[in-house]
Amino acid sequence: AVVVMAFDENGQAVSLSEKVRICQRAYKILTERVGFPPQDIIFDCNVLTVATGIEEHDNYAVNFIEAVREIKKTCPLALTSGGVSNVSFSFRGNNIVREAMHSVFLFHAIRAGLDMGIVNAGMLSVYENIDPELKEHIKDVVLNRCKDATERLLALADRFKGQKTNDETAVLAWRSLSLEERLSHSLVFGIVDFIEPDTMEALAKYQIPLKVIEGP
Repeated sequence: AVVVMAFDENGQAVSLSEKVRICQRAYKILTERVGFPPQDIIFDCNVLTVATGIEEHDNYAVNFIEAVREIKKTCPLALTSGGVSNVSFSFRGNNIVREAMHSVFLFHAIRAGLDMGIVNAGMLSVYENIDPELKEHIKDVVLNRCKDATERLLALADRFKGQKTNDETAVLAWRSLSLEERLSHSLVFGIVDFIEPDTMEALAKYQIPLKVIEGP
């Protein structure tokens, strides 16, 4: 397979139209001239940073999301990817905001057809668990829903600065859940501390390893 960036002779594609044009051009060359299988083409149409204070950057996340939607529609079988953490660079040092931004961005990009993303799995909030006010402010920024979205998110972000993200291993109430729920919780939050005892308990219950893998 190949990963094709949205770059051409003039450099990196920034606008929606350029992202789509370059990827469609590459698709045509690869499938028609080279004979490359379209299902082995992965387009990365450039995740760029939002909330920088520069007005031209305000629509960068929307441009990526809409480019993915159009590429999936016009380049049959091709896949899409993106470097998710780029979107939040303007909030370096504020992990709570960055993690929430990654999750909100992914939520909408996946709905548009994004197949894969490059992201530190340890810097990704569970979408449903994001502080509701923070989530709305981030949606305003990511989806460019209002002119003062960046200023409003910057003001709110100060409240979370210096806070540590929840240490899920320290909150052990979930250990009283059912076996299946515990396995799910560990997978979602990336908790490795209880993998062996939970897996052994699952094996005793389901008898066959494949049933554990394909079940809980």
